[in-house]
Amino acid sequence: MEPSSKWKKLTARVGYSAKTVMYVMLGAFILTSVVNTLNREKASQSHVFITLKQQPLGQVFLAILVVGLACYAFWRWLQIVITEKSNDDNIFVHFINKLFFFISGAFYLVAAYAGGKTLLEVRSSESSQDNEKRISEFLMQYEWGLLLVAAIGLCIIIFAIVQFKHAFTSDFLDKFSMSSLSVFVKRCIKITGRLGYTARGLVYCLVGCFFVIAALLSNPSEAGGLQKALEILMEQPFGPYLIAGVGVGFIMFGLYCALEARYRKVDE
Repeated sequence: MEPSSKWKKLTARVGYSAKTVMYVMLGAFILTSVVNTLNREKASQSHVFITLKQQPLGQVFLAILVVGLACYAFWRWLQIVITEKSNDDNIFVHFINKLFFFISGAFYLVAAYAGGKTLLEVRSSESSQDNEKRISEFLMQYEWGLLLVAAIGLCIIIFAIVQFKHAFTSDFLDKFSMSSLSVFVKRCIKITGRLGYTARGLVYCLVGCFFVIAALLSNPSEAGGLQKALEILMEQPFGPYLIAGVGVGFIMFGLYCALEARYRKVDE
C-alpha cells in the first residue's frame, strides 16, 4: 500500500470513529429524554462535548474527538478531489455529490470548532436552537434573506430524502468490499445502516421543514434543530416511542460509522 493511501485510510478511520462517539452519545441522550422530558434540552451536540469533558480524562477524550471530527471534515473535502465521475452519473449528479462532500465537511468542521471551544472553556449561553433562530434572523434582514432561508430548508429536505434513499436501497453497501466480509458483519452493516439513515432522514426532514416554514411566515423563531424536532415528535401520538426510535436509530448510525471506520473502502 502506498504511503498516500495509508494516510487517506488513517484520516478516514479517525473521522468515522469520531462520528461513532458523537452519534452514540446523541442517541443515548435522546433515549433519556423519553424518561425525562426535560432532558430534551440535553440532546444536542454541545451537551455531548460537555458530558465527555466531565468524565475522567475527559479533556483528553474531548481533544481526541475534536481532532477526529476535523479529520472527518478533511476527509470529506479530500473526497471532492479523489472521487471520480462514474459512468452511471451525469454531470449534474456528479456536481451534487461534490457539493454534498463540501457541505458535509463544513458541517463537521463547525462541530470540531464547537468542541474546541468547549475544550478551551469558551462557553456560550445560547442553545443550538437559538443559533438556528439567530441565523434566520440575520438572513431575514435582507430582501433576499427569505429566499435563502427557504433554500437552506429545501437543501436540508433534499438531504433528508437522500438519507431515506440510502435506507431504502441499501446503496451504502457499495462503500464496502462485501465479498471479503463475514455474513455476520454484512448483516450488521445493513441493519445499522438502514436504521441509522432512517433516523437521520426523519430528523433532517423536520429541521428542513422548520426553515421553510420560518421563511413562509417570515418568522425566524420557527427555525430549529434537533431539540425542536424532538419537541414536535413528542407532541405526536406515540411521541415517546417515536423519540425512542430516533434515539435507537442514532445509536445504530454511530455503530454503522464504527463499521465504516473498520471496513469501508477509502481508495475509490
